[in-house]
Amino acid sequence: MLAASEPNPAALARSMPLPRPSPGAASRVQLGRAELVLEHSHGSYSLLWSDGREARRYLLGLSKSGQLSIELRAPKLPVRIVPRELLTIVPNARMRGFMTIPLVPTVVWRDGRNQPQTLIELHQPSLQGHWDESSGHSIQTSASWMVRFPFQTGEPQIVVPLRLYNATSEPACPGHLELTIRDEDLVEIRGSIVVRPRRMRWSDSDMKECTK
Repeated sequence: MLAASEPNPAALARSMPLPRPSPGAASRVQLGRAELVLEHSHGSYSLLWSDGREARRYLLGLSKSGQLSIELRAPKLPVRIVPRELLTIVPNARMRGFMTIPLVPTVVWRDGRNQPQTLIELHQPSLQGHWDESSGHSIQTSASWMVRFPFQTGEPQIVVPLRLYNATSEPACPGHLELTIRDEDLVEIRGSIVVRPRRMRWSDSDMKECTK
């Protein structure tokens, strides 16, 4: 167990610096299983993202004044969460628990005037584009239902407390939960990034988020 004065290596921060290395050197940032490596060679920078299974490489030209950072941001589109387990709620019953949504590590450049400019969005492989004729574009991911606040592993993800209610006279078995999360909803708590509890109501064969 970590002492109270020791930092938690798995704790997440919404923003972290990506130091620019000197020529011939490299700097590293660890994000759960993935690692970002920034190298400086021959007047340009090479950024390598790798999670051990997939690797992506980006080339950057940077001016002398300014700095890079990695910011953990919410997906820009609504997120369609497909439960890995079968959820069943009997009439007039409630379920409470937690699910997680991957964050989007984003490489941000700030010049001498501290103006943020998005350079690269590193969407995780677990986030997939989805199209539905009734709701349009969204991002789909799968997640497990947890009855306790999830242990922080260092993976860049949002913890979403959920409260589901079945307002119908028949059992409800939602095949997906669709949520919209914005950057301003994100809060750092217990070394994790969380949002306020989301309430969802089952009616007309669909689970919809309550706005009030």
